[in-house]
Amino acid sequence: MTDTKTFPLNYEIIEQLFQNSVCLSYNPLEKMAASKYAKELETEYKNTHNVKRCRILSQTAKLRQRGYHPRFHYFSDGTLIFSRYLQDKGASADLEKIEKMLQIRGYKISKIYAPQEQIDFFEYDKMLRYITEQSLMRYPYTDDLYAAPFPNKEEFVKECFYKQNILLTASKDENIKAECRDYLALFADGRFFVSDIYQTVKTSNLGKITQFEYGNEKYLRMELEYVPQDYIDALYAKAAEYDWYESPAASEEKQKLSLNELMKMQKYIDELFGNRKCVSLLNPTVKDALLTPELDKYALFSDGLLIIGQSRTRFGEDSVFIKQMHTAYPDYEFKVEQVPDYYLPEIYRRLPEFQKGATETYIEMLKQKARKIKRMFTISHHEALDIVAQMAGWQNWKAVRVEDESHARYLIWQNMSDRRMYAGRNPENPLAEEYKHWQIMQKHRK
Repeated sequence: MTDTKTFPLNYEIIEQLFQNSVCLSYNPLEKMAASKYAKELETEYKNTHNVKRCRILSQTAKLRQRGYHPRFHYFSDGTLIFSRYLQDKGASADLEKIEKMLQIRGYKISKIYAPQEQIDFFEYDKMLRYITEQSLMRYPYTDDLYAAPFPNKEEFVKECFYKQNILLTASKDENIKAECRDYLALFADGRFFVSDIYQTVKTSNLGKITQFEYGNEKYLRMELEYVPQDYIDALYAKAAEYDWYESPAASEEKQKLSLNELMKMQKYIDELFGNRKCVSLLNPTVKDALLTPELDKYALFSDGLLIIGQSRTRFGEDSVFIKQMHTAYPDYEFKVEQVPDYYLPEIYRRLPEFQKGATETYIEMLKQKARKIKRMFTISHHEALDIVAQMAGWQNWKAVRVEDESHARYLIWQNMSDRRMYAGRNPENPLAEEYKHWQIMQKHRK
């Protein structure tokens, strides 16, 4: 591995980097106008070449990451700007993943900048944002983005497995549930593919992809790309030829706990809910930052007991996580207890056995909206249920399928976010505003 000695970063160094090299890791589609422009490019290319699919590529961003908070920045002179303190538990492993990804793509690390002290965290985060903002200014999307042909299936598979690139979602060296192979593929070089069956924005589909990302956040992912389902199938068929491949049956067996571990966990959860209730049932929003139990690995109970996963290393009173938790739950004095990470999903999975769960809460929210819709338009109860389901992204009421508690939490957060948005437009009747917007969208789809 590259020498892990790191150097302090400042704005002067960032300016020098931009003068002498190119930032390869920003997302050129960050701006809404850029996404609209990309869509126009795509439509024009399809019409001109009479094809159903094409790629929108960047002249500059060869390591395009998702979201506004990249896990790293990389410049063409070999400079890596790392977002974590190297002394953190797991930071070295994260750095190794980045280096491996860069090697596969033909890049080398010459120098690493990283936070030097915990007190510098917020300022460092601002510098990372500054790099993204400067990239968007220096490489205008109108000059940077272009349309290119989409490869056929054989070319696509060959391209994905170049330079010993490993399909992580089928590797025996990883611990990723095999069920995801039906619809997505994640590679060691960060390439992240999802079946285009999921491209239509449906509530159930979006939640499924989000759950995968939350459950496997330690893996590096570049910009999501939608590909045909048979391309996904071809990737796993090819992966079966390599010695690192793990069959779905073997993967499922690996997920199972030993009998002793299972009994110990179940006893712990039974005692946990014996005389207390979980109050972190839903995703709280703190200054626009979500504290999701899956992503942040925690569960808070009515007596102040705060269960957190063992992989979390910073949870002192001065940590960002605890400060956010105090803001989200100001009435509780926390008593922290660490458990194995795999306890957390099971705690929430079993939660409906002891108290009202997120799934039940979500269904009740939809039913309450249906009652209001029924009164607003004097329609039957079944008609109102179908309308509310469609407004939430489902085909009809019968199609509403909440897969688990984490999915339900995501759907509730989405529902509440929409309500805040529509309340801003029509404070007296946000539901009427939401219905109006849904009708407009229905006309566009037709």
